[in-house]
Amino acid sequence: MKICIDPGHGMSNSKAGVFDPGATKKAGGETFAEADFTLRYGLTLRKLLQGAGHEVFMTRTSSADPAPVGGRATRAVNAGSTRFVSLHLNSSGSAQANGVEVLFRDADKDKALADAIQKALVAATGFNDRGTKERTDLAVLKFKPGAAVLIELGFISNDGDRNFLLDGANRDRICAAIVKALA
Repeated sequence: MKICIDPGHGMSNSKAGVFDPGATKKAGGETFAEADFTLRYGLTLRKLLQGAGHEVFMTRTSSADPAPVGGRATRAVNAGSTRFVSLHLNSSGSAQANGVEVLFRDADKDKALADAIQKALVAATGFNDRGTKERTDLAVLKFKPGAAVLIELGFISNDGDRNFLLDGANRDRICAAIVKALA
């Protein structure tokens, strides 16, 4: 099994030569960007998956890698991936919105994996369970050789979610939960 890890957003995501930070939040004099979170989580997830004996393809490994969103699924297919995991963070105008959710494209093909990851993430984080949701309109979920999911790790706009996700030990625990669910 070769797993594609897609750290959401980044360089040339939606416009060539332009860095897309994804959702952002200013707090305590610092600006937090979704693209930075997803890259850190993606790199940790890659390390743990490789340590468990899995082959991994990443759509980007740095903030400078050009990774147009419309080509990510195709690149994963061309790399021989059999599963696709896209990492993201939610954002809301309400600072109270919180929790984890997993999006999937096809109920027959992807829902079982989405449900397994959702259950593992709720257990690992204690976050609000926002459930799994079918979405057929997302470019990164156009991956066809195997299951494809988009994980919303939490809300960058929520202080509790964001601070929890910033902690390295929590990142390790979350990524280990994803690895276990993928197995």
